Amino acid sequence: MFLKHLNTVCYTICIVCIIAGVILALSLIWGGWENEFVWKGFLTIGVFFLASALTLSVNKMIEPKVNDRE
Repeated sequence: MFLKHLNTVCYTICIVCIIAGVILALSLIWGGWENEFVWKGFLTIGVFFLASALTLSVNKMIEPKVNDRE
């Protein structure tokens, strides 16, 4: 049960990161490449997305083992 809630949270974080990443990528394209704030925001979103995606993949590997115990 806990893993299902964690998966939902991670999927939500991934979706938000994708949307925010597209917005920041467009601002990089149209606003110029020299804006340091946008680059830091873009990389921060990438880190959050990667962490959520890795958490989802670990949960998918662990999920069958947890279901066997119940």
